[in-house]
Amino acid sequence: MTCPVGLPALMVRSAERFPERPFLTWRGESTVYRDAAEMMFRAGRALKNLDETTSGNGRIVLYLGNCPEAVYAWLGCQAVGLVPVTLNNGQRGDVLADMLDRIGSSVVVTDRAGLARLREAGAVDEHGATLLTDQSEKGAPSFWEHLRNISLEPDHKVVDPDPGSPASILFSSGTTGRSKAVVVPHGMFDAGTARLMESWKVTEHDVFHSWAPYFHIAAQMDVFGIAVRAGASVAMFEGFSLSQFWDQIRACQATVFGGFVSILEMLYAAESTSDDLNHNLRMGIAGHIPASLRANFERRFGVHMVDAYGMSEAEPITAPSLDDDLPDGSCGRATSDFEVRIQDRNGDELPFGELGQIVFRPLKPNVMMSGYLDDPDRTARSWRDGWFQTGDLGRMDSEGRIYFAERMADFIRVRGENVSPQEVESVLLAYPGIVEVGVVGIPSELGEHDIKAVVVVADGTDLSGLFQWSRQRMAKFMVPRYVQVVDALPRTETSKIKREELRKLVGDLETESTLLRHWTASRP
Repeated sequence: MTCPVGLPALMVRSAERFPERPFLTWRGESTVYRDAAEMMFRAGRALKNLDETTSGNGRIVLYLGNCPEAVYAWLGCQAVGLVPVTLNNGQRGDVLADMLDRIGSSVVVTDRAGLARLREAGAVDEHGATLLTDQSEKGAPSFWEHLRNISLEPDHKVVDPDPGSPASILFSSGTTGRSKAVVVPHGMFDAGTARLMESWKVTEHDVFHSWAPYFHIAAQMDVFGIAVRAGASVAMFEGFSLSQFWDQIRACQATVFGGFVSILEMLYAAESTSDDLNHNLRMGIAGHIPASLRANFERRFGVHMVDAYGMSEAEPITAPSLDDDLPDGSCGRATSDFEVRIQDRNGDELPFGELGQIVFRPLKPNVMMSGYLDDPDRTARSWRDGWFQTGDLGRMDSEGRIYFAERMADFIRVRGENVSPQEVESVLLAYPGIVEVGVVGIPSELGEHDIKAVVVVADGTDLSGLFQWSRQRMAKFMVPRYVQVVDALPRTETSKIKREELRKLVGDLETESTLLRHWTASRP
């Protein structure tokens, strides 16, 4: 039987096959596939009406955290031919305003807290429509009110999309500059979920434990995409909780979970208990798992860990099977959708085992992004002689197995989030008295990075309020943990910041507590 194209069509198929099977469980309450499919249609029809009445451009902004409304709106947009734009709800200030300006949408779905941040950023379109998921207020009607007022025709159907048409737009942090608006086509979701479902042997009997933000490709592809294809269930949570994780796993009877390396490290570092093996998990998914951690985690918790390689632009590039006996540190071989090579700085292929940039090219149409939204120059710069430049360092062995090493760019990764140094710097430069700033990631005791801001300040500058000021203007994970004051930033002859030197700078690192306690107007 030919499989339909598009996640909404897969949702309809699963609703027909497993109408009473739970699709989404949220705060202990489950919605079965039959009802979830109807919610998807209602959300799509409501948003379509608003887009048409506000002369929209077919893009709907979803500025939400994890919640059922985000999922139904995301799928509903695709069901009626709209394009959902999933924004990180931690974004704020100038970065948020810039994202909204690029999208140009007239319809935003958010909550009251999100609406307040949008107003602070001056990013509310007074001629558009804003739907609130928690409650309504004047000028911002309720998301659920719109859904209840929608009348569905008896023969309502999903739009049959072209595989190359946009299914979703999500922002991938600009590790070397401005965040990138990645346009993901329907074909990428179709091919990716098929590969992952097959490799991981996902069936309607599986239950995904999902705390990862729905606006990440990991949640959209590796959780919800696979679930609607297989008819599996998703137990969604607002975020990761170390103290509640295992209780949640047992309560929802999860069989699959996902996370980042820092999460695995925290779980493993927690005190061992007699319940370590008391769960239904059969597998876990994470990227770039250190070899020793993977072996120890599997041994202690009895969970098969899979290390897959991919990115917002192409997910998945590797999809290791549960039957693969991979060497430690390997994320497997490329899927049949891609060819992968390791190249040197000149673009020449390197011998097996040598470290270089991981590059790839699609072997089939529509299995990766169609480009960066309205940015043909940046899209073109991502390619070199027909190979997509990932910016990742890695190796490949003689069997074609890939080993990720690290990012080439000066990126920062905090609790699973990629942070653009330039975006943090642009915000900090607006703080009174900061003359220059360079932002880098330094090793964190929890794994990944902490953010350090190295600043040059004018005489008499008071930095004691910097941390609180920063929290009001950017996402929590973007706020620097450390601040170091210097007389001048190290720069190249072309005035670029020498970030490696910033990481190596010795001297006092101010934290929020030490700034509040020690900072005076006479410093530095």
